[in-house]
Amino acid sequence: MDKLKYWASSWVLASVVMVHGAAGQEAAKVEGGPSLPAQYAATAIGESGAKGGKSFGLTIYVDGLTSNGEVQELLAILKNKGQDGLGSAMDGMKDKGRVAPTAGTGTGMPFVRIRADGKGGSHIILATNRPVAFGELYSGTRSTQYPIGVVVLDVDKNGKGTGKFAPVCKVKFNKRDELEVEHYGQKPFRLANVYLQK
Repeated sequence: MDKLKYWASSWVLASVVMVHGAAGQEAAKVEGGPSLPAQYAATAIGESGAKGGKSFGLTIYVDGLTSNGEVQELLAILKNKGQDGLGSAMDGMKDKGRVAPTAGTGTGMPFVRIRADGKGGSHIILATNRPVAFGELYSGTRSTQYPIGVVVLDVDKNGKGTGKFAPVCKVKFNKRDELEVEHYGQKPFRLANVYLQK
């Protein structure tokens, strides 16, 4: 299982840079970013293993933003209580987005942050404490240690772009007090043909 610096840097942007760089932008719009609510469509493409080459439609709903205060609180919980504490805290938060396969119900996303890229586009991060299936618990698979799901979108001023979808992750602070995100087993899905629906 590889450490994904891409995901770590994404979470750092969401949880550190944006706390200090987006003060006051806790309404339903980031200056230079999309108006909310917003809905994106994408094609998720497997990059490795049994999912390699397989694809499916994905819809990403962005309804609101996680506030700076909530981000700081989540970071403190992760640092002091670990991933289990983080998951419990996220379970108690209101969903601010949703990620769903086409025509499916999907999973709520309590963590949503948006950073404008200065060119009219946006870097959008969604995360959740994913539902752990009964089969995982019953079998005691290591996947139960990876309860976080993350979606990252990079879209231009017209709402078109690319992204990544990592449905099974774990997060922690390392000995250097850096945030690490590790994925379970396979590489994240690549998101292609991302576009703003409304």
